[in-house]
Amino acid sequence: MWGTGTVMQMNAAQIYRSKNNGKFDTRTLTLYVAIMSVGSAAGRMAMGYLDMKLSALQRAGKTRTLTTIALPIGPLLLVAAYLFFAVLPGSVLLLPFLLGAMGNGVGWGVGVIALRMMYSEDIGKHYNFCFTSGAVATIALNRFMFGEMYDAEARRRGEFPSCNHPRCVRNQMFILLVVNVVATLAAALVHWRFSRFTRARLDERETPGSLQGGKDMIGMGSSEPIAEEDHLQS
Repeated sequence: MWGTGTVMQMNAAQIYRSKNNGKFDTRTLTLYVAIMSVGSAAGRMAMGYLDMKLSALQRAGKTRTLTTIALPIGPLLLVAAYLFFAVLPGSVLLLPFLLGAMGNGVGWGVGVIALRMMYSEDIGKHYNFCFTSGAVATIALNRFMFGEMYDAEARRRGEFPSCNHPRCVRNQMFILLVVNVVATLAAALVHWRFSRFTRARLDERETPGSLQGGKDMIGMGSSEPIAEEDHLQS
């Protein structure tokens, strides 16, 4: 998911030009770039607010919902964005750019929180591993998918290095959509497994005689790490 969001941001100019049949206005592109910045920031702040609210409700004993429930939201927003990029006309690109940027921001925001929740050791190592995977995906998707397909269509149309037809980017949008469908399913699976693991630990704590000498401190659903013996080990 992280890689696909970056591909959208890095190729905003190409997407805009192709969807508008070669018509290009610098002011409009600047607007899209600004909207992507706002959307990304909004997504990150929304995840921080969600974690704060869920943490407060958990401390009050009103919910057991984990912040990881938001993991599928980012790729779902990107699925919607790439679908709109593929089918909507160039005059309404503001919506998919905003949705895609929000999805990217949500992904980065909840990713940091989720890693801190799920691992008690080497949190930085796990975060850097995820960050590296995003960088590798960005390079691979940009160089070997988006760029290659864009240049091939531009040469076929005799417009290289530009490509001035929606078809120049349509297939790439569908490929990125499929990648994010897979990411959504994977994120839902991660939440389901971690939620089941956490609920099992809480049930053990609540069973008489199962307390472990006060060591079962669990930051369920918040970014506060779970005790070492109750965590997924790295």
